[in-house]
Amino acid sequence: MSILRGEDRPVLERGPGLATLQRLVDRANGSDSITVLINHFTRGETVPAHTHHVEEVLLVIAGECTVNVDGRQETARAGDVVIVQPQADHSISHHCDEPCTVLAVLGSPDVQIGATK
Repeated sequence: MSILRGEDRPVLERGPGLATLQRLVDRANGSDSITVLINHFTRGETVPAHTHHVEEVLLVIAGECTVNVDGRQETARAGDVVIVQPQADHSISHHCDEPCTVLAVLGSPDVQIGATK
């Protein structure tokens, strides 16, 4: 059994208006099949529109955000799960005063961040 400590994983500050990102699990730290990421949002921050070649599951851990998948926009709140099919254009935005945290699990250990459509 391997325990990966969240406090040992770097948090990527991606710039103004973008949610911070922490890569918890991927091939580089022992996974053969998934990538796990955490996005932390404050008011006005986003994850811009992008696609992946694999399925992604988004779990809202805290707060609420707006998720747009292939042009369909929905509010997702703590406890909600969004399934994003491969190749679906998707983004996340956050416009509330309360912080928001979204856990993303992707069906590959080799997902590159910043890949867009």
